[in-house]
Amino acid sequence: MLPVIEKATYNRVPPSDESSDGSYSEETTLMQEGLVKRRSGSCSLLFKALCGLTVLILYSAALIQISAHTFKPGRMQGTRAMDSIVDGFLQYEFREFYQFEKGLQNVTYFTEPDAEVDRNWHNILAYQNIRIPKHTMEELGRVDEGIELPGGGYFGSIMVYHHLHCLKNLYHALHPEYYNFSKLTSHEQERLAEHNDHCLHMLREAVMCQGDTTLITMKWNSTGLRPIGNLTSPHECVNWDRLMEWVAPNSFDALADGMLVHPTFGPVFRDRQLVEAS
Repeated sequence: MLPVIEKATYNRVPPSDESSDGSYSEETTLMQEGLVKRRSGSCSLLFKALCGLTVLILYSAALIQISAHTFKPGRMQGTRAMDSIVDGFLQYEFREFYQFEKGLQNVTYFTEPDAEVDRNWHNILAYQNIRIPKHTMEELGRVDEGIELPGGGYFGSIMVYHHLHCLKNLYHALHPEYYNFSKLTSHEQERLAEHNDHCLHMLREAVMCQGDTTLITMKWNSTGLRPIGNLTSPHECVNWDRLMEWVAPNSFDALADGMLVHPTFGPVFRDRQLVEAS
């Protein structure tokens, strides 16, 4: 006997859920499309967010690399944008400036001229002539015009010595009798005045270039009506002794015989005296 197969029973969808014009299937399709659009929109926002995050990471990495390149170890504030031949020896320290030199320091440069003052100027400028390595001259593009020295390197200096040289010459100009400026010819006096103008200009350039932003606060003067400035705020300064650890061993004696020889006119110094041009 064949098995009895039960008749399947189907429940009809209520009329309220039916639509003779097919709107049910259309609405379902629209809802599905909306779901797809929402998913697509979410993916788009996620993609944009990932792109933005990637750009931010790349920018931060570039900024860190630039900062690491420009930051100079030992500097307390800020960065230097330019490399220096003495970068490895630069250290900074806080230092208070005094308003007047006399009576506050053992070494003086601007008191009444005498042999001690002249000796102090000589000592502070003793290492002003340095040997610049060839690779540094190549980086500057100045090998062709450079003065090559016996024993290697090229004749040069660092700008701080030019500023000190100018201060010394201006100090001399303030004491013409002591330094025999009154005996100069009119032509020599003109050249001296021109050199002093040059020094004043270069010192102004240097002061504005460095742009010292140390604050000067004002206070009332106990002996007068006008306010006066308190100039004792600490400055961020190069440690001079540390700088000299590079400068001294890289300096040379420019006055030594045979050290500086002009290719056309011959030796510049003989017996430590400037050879007069013929």
